Amino acid sequence: MTNRRTILTAAAAALAMPLAAHARSNRLAPGGVQPEHFVPGGMRGIQRGHFSYTPTDHVEEYGVIRIPDDRLFMIPITKNIFDESNGGKYAMTGDGVITVLKDDLYHMTANMDWPAQSRGSGQDGYDVDSRKLMILRARAGVKTPVYTQGEVTPIPDPSRFDRMAAHDTAGSSVPKSVRVSVTWEPGSIAAGGMTYTDVALPSGSFDPIVGDLVRVSHTSLTDEVLGEKKNAGVQISARIVAPGVARVMVENRYGAKSVAIPSGTMNVLAESAVASAGNNQDSWCYLNSGPVVLLAGEKVFVGVRSSSRGDFLQISNGSFLRIANVMA
Repeated sequence: MTNRRTILTAAAAALAMPLAAHARSNRLAPGGVQPEHFVPGGMRGIQRGHFSYTPTDHVEEYGVIRIPDDRLFMIPITKNIFDESNGGKYAMTGDGVITVLKDDLYHMTANMDWPAQSRGSGQDGYDVDSRKLMILRARAGVKTPVYTQGEVTPIPDPSRFDRMAAHDTAGSSVPKSVRVSVTWEPGSIAAGGMTYTDVALPSGSFDPIVGDLVRVSHTSLTDEVLGEKKNAGVQISARIVAPGVARVMVENRYGAKSVAIPSGTMNVLAESAVASAGNNQDSWCYLNSGPVVLLAGEKVFVGVRSSSRGDFLQISNGSFLRIANVMA
């Protein structure tokens, strides 16, 4: 128990060392890169690699990678932003993944820059469906998806790979609802006339107020009961007129003669008006694996899935996979 506690304490200290050291360092990194993002050879035995992707298209000023459908895709890693180990611990080998070169305890972080909208309109606020970000590992000898230049790569059998970390981003907010069924006889309605009734809504997942939505149906509004022409001239609608109260209106709007509507079952469904979209504007999604033992010959890569048609990833150095050894 003592040895295990010592190892964990040492690991936590090792993770904190680079941050503290960088705060004290005034060294300039090559090419004008800020020292907190690059220190040649690493700091006190901790060496990090930061890898990114190549855009395959553009939306406005953004380089992007489009996601063709709702399958799980590997996003090929093609850019070495920096590698403090200089190829000593891990490396890009041209197959769109990172190959581990030295057994060690590693920590991985991935980030994806999801757009605010799925359609590329330049406007925030579009609803989006669920999105997934994953860090996957292929053990030594397990083949990774074949990377084609300029394309995302489908992952046909995700079960072959270990999930080092995964994050599901929920889709758009969905309306809450309450519903009730009542018996109502609208009776005889003259041509151009209307009748209405107020329906008290039951307690449920929310308390409907004015401005929320409501839908309604009535089982007597059929061709069999009214006849095709009379039924075609009848309109039924509803709206919230007070907290917890839906007003249902039946109009003989287009009929040339009166229509008699017999008693039947009326179903009323009230839904909350949802104004928010499930995208949090331009949303970054950070994903951390925690400490994990990686062995030489294993490969790590990033997978994404989106259920929003036309979705894409915004590609910059802010979209990345970072890997670092945990203990010196």
